[in-house]
Amino acid sequence: MKFKAYNVRFNPGADTAPDESANRPDKHPLSAAEMRTYWHAIKDMAGFRGAVLRLHLLTGGQRIEQLVNLRTADIQGDTFTLYDGKGRPGKPPRPHSVPLIPFAAAALLQCRPQGEFAISTDGGETHLANTTLSAWAKQAPHGIADFQAKRIRSGVETLLASARISSDIRGRLQSHGISGVQARHYDAYDYDAEKRQALETLLRLLDAPDVDNVVPMRAHV
Repeated sequence: MKFKAYNVRFNPGADTAPDESANRPDKHPLSAAEMRTYWHAIKDMAGFRGAVLRLHLLTGGQRIEQLVNLRTADIQGDTFTLYDGKGRPGKPPRPHSVPLIPFAAAALLQCRPQGEFAISTDGGETHLANTTLSAWAKQAPHGIADFQAKRIRSGVETLLASARISSDIRGRLQSHGISGVQARHYDAYDYDAEKRQALETLLRLLDAPDVDNVVPMRAHV
């Protein structure tokens, strides 16, 4: 309304370039061995806390602030939709579809979504605080030095990169900035199958034996 006197008829922030600094990867991702250690610390953790931590990891390390804002109405069978406002000043949040592999779907079911917010301790009236989820991840019995919850997200991307999941699919799974006119305006494909395959690969890697500490035997001369 303040711009009305100046005859401004459009949102001056709509053409602002996205702030890609928010999409830069963490410089200290969890290693493959640390990712497996973290997974095994939460894999059988009982109760709501364990379910939330498994859901966060097995959906690809989604941004915690966006995940805890998941609304029950945005759960559609074996997917759910988050709304990504990162790097979009003056524009509405972008819908971001996240597939649910069976283990993640089970974790979400254990959260007992009801009311407005799916991840909640008061029947969906308010959502779990992002700081609470981060604290729970840190408090899990993993013993990882210098642990921070943001290292999970970058650890997921690094682990998937090691399995040759393309940077494009990793970006779409974690909702990094989508660049280019073609990608933003003309590519209407949802990439659900590719994102789902990436998440299945993630689970296989998390459940794989930790071979980092295996010392190869010398061949007989």
